Amino acid sequence: MNENWEEIVWRALRNECSSEELMKLQEWRNEAPENEQMYEDIKGIMGMGSFLKGMDSLHKENALENILKRTRQRSLGYSRILKYAAVLLLPLLLGGTLFYVLTFKRQAGEVLPVSEPKQILPGGPKAILYLSDGQVIDLNRIVDSVIVDKYSGQEIALSKDINALNYSGVTGDIGQSKELAYNRIEVPRGGEYMLVLSDGTKVWLNSETCLEYPLAFGEHSREVRLSGEAYFEVTKDEARCFNVIMEGATIEVMGTSFNASCYPGEGQCWAVLESGKINLRTDHGVAAVNVGECASYDIASGKVTVETVDLKYFTSWRYGTFYFYNTPLSEIVQKLGRWYDVHFKFADESLRDVCFSGAALRSKPIDFMLELLSSTQSLKFDIQSDGVIIIYKK
Repeated sequence: MNENWEEIVWRALRNECSSEELMKLQEWRNEAPENEQMYEDIKGIMGMGSFLKGMDSLHKENALENILKRTRQRSLGYSRILKYAAVLLLPLLLGGTLFYVLTFKRQAGEVLPVSEPKQILPGGPKAILYLSDGQVIDLNRIVDSVIVDKYSGQEIALSKDINALNYSGVTGDIGQSKELAYNRIEVPRGGEYMLVLSDGTKVWLNSETCLEYPLAFGEHSREVRLSGEAYFEVTKDEARCFNVIMEGATIEVMGTSFNASCYPGEGQCWAVLESGKINLRTDHGVAAVNVGECASYDIASGKVTVETVDLKYFTSWRYGTFYFYNTPLSEIVQKLGRWYDVHFKFADESLRDVCFSGAALRSKPIDFMLELLSSTQSLKFDIQSDGVIIIYKK
C-alpha cells in the first residue's frame, strides 16, 4: 500500500487519525530509523504552534532567524526543516517575487497598506441542507441533534460540536419500494462543512460547493454529484463502485482519499489522488490516476491531462492551511474571496499574473493575509465600504 506518511504524521499530531491509522503509523515508525526521524522532525515543527498563532505581530525583527535557532536547539537538521516546515513556515523566492511569511521589517511610523472600514473574518462551518421532503434547513441555526427527512422517514444525526452531518445510521430500506431519496447540501462563500454518507464515506466541502447524494445508496452503485470542491475519504466496497459526477466528467473510486474540484465557470474539472487509485472518465475516454497525480479535464476541448503534482497545493485547505507555490495573484484572490466571502477588483490588470509562494493558516483574518501579500512592497489593498477589495500597484 502506497501511503503518504508525511501527511499521516501531520494528521496524527493533530489527533485526526483513526485507531487503525495510528497502528499502521507506529509499525511504519518501527520499520526504519529514517521513518522515526521524519516523525520527530515533524513533531518538532508542530511544537512551534504557539509561534504560528502569534504571527499576527508582524513587527518581529529577525523572526526567521529566531525560529531556526530555536529549531536547531532541538537538534533538527536545517535541510529537514525546509522539507517539513515549508507548508506552514518558510517563504520561497520565485521569479523575483518575495512572499514574506515570517519576517517583516518596517520603518518606524510606516503606514499600513490596508485601510479597514470593517473587519473581515475568516470563513467557518456553515451550510444549507435541502431534504427530499422539501424542507430547507440552515445548519447553523438548528438546535436539534436529529433531523428527520419526512419523505423517507429517516433520521439524520447532526453533530453540533464538530459541525457535521452523519448519515451512517440511515438504512437502505428506502430504496426497496421506491426511488432513492436525495438530499442536497450547499456551502456558501465563507463556509465549509463535513458529512458522513450512509456507507461511512467522509466528505469535506469547501466554500461555494454543492453536493447531491442519496440518503442511502442503492444495492449496486454509489453516486454523488459535485459542483465546487470537496475532499473524499471513500469507504471501500468492492461490490459497489463510488462515482463522483461533475460537469462532463466522472471520478470512479473503490476506496481511497482524493480531492475533487469543478467550479462553475472555471472551464475545467480535476481530481488529485492522495491514496488508493481512481479513474477519471469522460466522453473522450478513461484516464487512470495514481497517488500524487492530478487529472484535469478541459470542458471545452475535452482534453484530459494527468501529471505529478505537489499534493499540499490541492489538499491543504482540508487541513486548515492556504498553500501557494508560484501561484498567480488572480488565483490566490479567487481562493481568498471564496473563503472570506469578499470580492476583489484589480485596478491594474498586470497584477493578475504576479506570482507568490508561501503559506498561512486559514483561521487568520483577511487583513493578515493582505498584509503578507502587500509586504512585497509592490501591492496595496484598499477595502471599500461595501467590502470590495481594490488591488493597486504601489
